[in-house]
Amino acid sequence: MKELKDNKRDVGYVIGGCGLSGMITALAFAYHGISTTIMEAKLIDSDGFFEDIRTTALTAFAKDFFEKIGIWSSICEIAGPINEIYVVDNKSPEMIHFSSSSALEKGKVGELMGYLVENSQFKKCLYELVRGSKFITILDGTNYGEIVNLENECRINLTNGNALQAKLFIICEGGRSKAKYDFFSNGISEDYKQTAVTFIVQHEKDHEGTAVEHFMPSGPFAILPLKDSNKSSIVWTLPQESALLMTKLPSQEFSFLVQENFGPFLGEVKIVGEIACFPLKASAVRRYYNKRIVLVADSAHVVHPLAGQGLNQGIKDIDCLTRLISCHSRVGENLDYRIILKEYQRLRKGDNENMLFLTSAINDVFSSDSKMLFNARQIGFKAIEKISPFKKLIVKYAMGRR
Repeated sequence: MKELKDNKRDVGYVIGGCGLSGMITALAFAYHGISTTIMEAKLIDSDGFFEDIRTTALTAFAKDFFEKIGIWSSICEIAGPINEIYVVDNKSPEMIHFSSSSALEKGKVGELMGYLVENSQFKKCLYELVRGSKFITILDGTNYGEIVNLENECRINLTNGNALQAKLFIICEGGRSKAKYDFFSNGISEDYKQTAVTFIVQHEKDHEGTAVEHFMPSGPFAILPLKDSNKSSIVWTLPQESALLMTKLPSQEFSFLVQENFGPFLGEVKIVGEIACFPLKASAVRRYYNKRIVLVADSAHVVHPLAGQGLNQGIKDIDCLTRLISCHSRVGENLDYRIILKEYQRLRKGDNENMLFLTSAINDVFSSDSKMLFNARQIGFKAIEKISPFKKLIVKYAMGRR
């Protein structure tokens, strides 16, 4: 942790959390020439800080954003391309095939559906970029206590006796943030009573950048292509009780079930590394800001992971907030943050809630084993495959181009 020169310091913009969204926010501000201070409770050089078995899907919009702020050349080194996506309904022969060619426009030749990044590598990559920026200061091993949120500033009292004065306190600490619970409330909250069982597999054949979303009555089984063409990330969504039982099975039995769900298209499958479980919930706050505190990404909204849109929605938040502050900064030094934050909320709240409702609805529809619903889904699959404009619209939405 960097020591403060005195016990009270005006640091401009403070970002709470040195996770993915926190570091991306700082790098976006740095692109606009705006200095920020990241405050992180954990020590960055402590064991396990970068460890995270999960993966993150990045849309074409996210890639464009990273290119704009000058960091894509670093991220693309660790990102595996998603060339196409197959959606399968409960082992039915009817399936939907999505590829970027379904939504290509002039000048977009060669564009991919998206990319997949291992979170542990993603965090390390972003940290190196953050550490190398002259516009970003990191205060790690720093916990805050009381927050005094005023109309003209936010005073953050640290547990070590120091204090930070901020024009804005930008919360990127996820749904469990203390500041979020102190100053905000959820307008939408849903417990899916599901658990995402996550692990990495190695397979005989090259995945060729193919992702598969296999919907089953128990929940979706997602196969996501990693940078290594013979490895994929698995996100297996199960009811909470089933997930608990499944992870207690002998490894041979668990591997057999994984192979059954996986199918033969990539040959023999072998689990490598640990298996982790994450309970699934959705939420959205009533308001995105309170005086000089503003919420970004998972602090403001959490969606079901089945469409891989979580961080991508957060990246849209970050792009919107940093552009608004940068544009208003060019006009004059006396920024009216009430106007800026009100506009930020107007632009992002509806889109984020729409994504929450959409992913929840998809999960509900595909988690039913009703024969009538199954037949209706099959008719829908055929219609999507045959109606080109509708399919193109879905692909554009999935790529973040809306």
